[in-house]
Amino acid sequence: MKISNIKAMRKYLYQNSGFTRKTVNSVIKALGYPLNGSGGTFNELSSEFENCALHGADAGFGGFIYYYETIKFFKTNQKDIANHLENSANELGIDIFTMVQGFGVFRNSEKPIVNHIGKALWGNSKIQPELTSLYNVFAWYDLEEVSRTWYSYLEDNKHIHTQGVDELCCTL
Repeated sequence: MKISNIKAMRKYLYQNSGFTRKTVNSVIKALGYPLNGSGGTFNELSSEFENCALHGADAGFGGFIYYYETIKFFKTNQKDIANHLENSANELGIDIFTMVQGFGVFRNSEKPIVNHIGKALWGNSKIQPELTSLYNVFAWYDLEEVSRTWYSYLEDNKHIHTQGVDELCCTL
């Protein structure tokens, strides 16, 4: 199956990422891309997802850099992100708190306490400043999971990946 436009990419991501349409659309919009498009726009978005999958969200991606961006993104998609985290933890056979505390972003820092993770994921919509880093991490989680889903598609369809690289080389 050859996907060559953002609309088809979105459909693939809805069906394979475990996130809702709303959340997938939110990721694409936050990155600064339209929900439809082909050619260069499609290739650029595909490349953003590939870079994020390979290097992680902390490498810096527009719409996911500043706390005001990641807090807004998380709060808009909170329920879907919490559901996805729960499902992922269940698939791994661990509890959600252990999974979150094991995220690489906490490798060289203090791990969040269970109470804070719970408040961030299932708390009310009021922003709590002490949870800012968790809101950020959960927004990054969403971006990375969507990116990994697209990267999986690229790995399964090498001709798409190679085509995008060739087209970029020719435009330089």
